[in-house]
Amino acid sequence: MTRPVPNTITDQQMADLRRRAEKVAPPLLSNEATRRRLASSAQQAKADRS
Repeated sequence: MTRPVPNTITDQQMADLRRRAEKVAPPLLSNEATRRRLASSAQQAKADRS
């Protein structure tokens, strides 16, 4: 019989995944995320007016 492969990842793999995820979507309350949301809102408002 073959043994099943464990469904776990190492701490290093978890840290890599977390770092990649933060590059794509910074933490919700960070300055970068706030700036992006404000820019998006301004762009939507401008599109609504035209």
